[in-house]
Amino acid sequence: MTRYLLKIVFVLALLMLACGETTVFADEQKPGEYQVKALFLYNFINFVEWPAGSSFFSSSSMNICIVGDDPFDDALNNIRNETVKGKKLIIRTRHPFDEPGVCQILFIPASERSHMESILRSVKGENVLTIADFVEGARQGAIIGFYIEQQKVRFAVNLDAARRSGLKISAKLLRLSKIIKGTGN
Repeated sequence: MTRYLLKIVFVLALLMLACGETTVFADEQKPGEYQVKALFLYNFINFVEWPAGSSFFSSSSMNICIVGDDPFDDALNNIRNETVKGKKLIIRTRHPFDEPGVCQILFIPASERSHMESILRSVKGENVLTIADFVEGARQGAIIGFYIEQQKVRFAVNLDAARRSGLKISAKLLRLSKIIKGTGN
C-alpha cells in the first residue's frame, strides 16, 4: 500500500471516528481492531513532533518497537517498510525489552500491563512515543492509550507524559482524542 493511500485511509478513518461511523468489534473481529490500530501507529508519526537532536533526526529509520507478545498478527504488514517523514518504517518485537534506545515509538500490549512501570522507566528521559494498548496505560504514564468505546477504537492522550518525553502532539490529533491526566514518572 502506498504512503499516499495510507494517508487517505487514515484521514478517512479519523473523519469517520469523529463522526462516529467507524465500527470495530473488539471480540468478534479482532483483526479489524488491530488493522485500525496499525494505521493509527503509522499516522501518529505525522501528528507528533520530535525535538531536534533526538534519535528521530539521527536515524534513517523510524522504529516501532513492540514489547512482549505482538497482538497485531499480520495487521502491520501494510505499514512495514513504508516511508513516513522521509524515514523507512521498521517494526521490531522486543521480548524481553532490552534495547529501548533504538525505538522512536514503543507499543505496549495489554499482556504487558504488569510490567508497565518498568517499561516506562526504561525510556524515561528519552524522546519515545509510548503507546499502550489499554487506556490505563496512558493514566500510568504512556503518552497514548487505546481503548474501545461503543465498539470503536478510540485513543486517549496524556499531555504530561508527552511533555516529559519532549514530544509535541498536534492539535489536530488532540481534537480527536480524550485528554487524560496521568501520574507516570
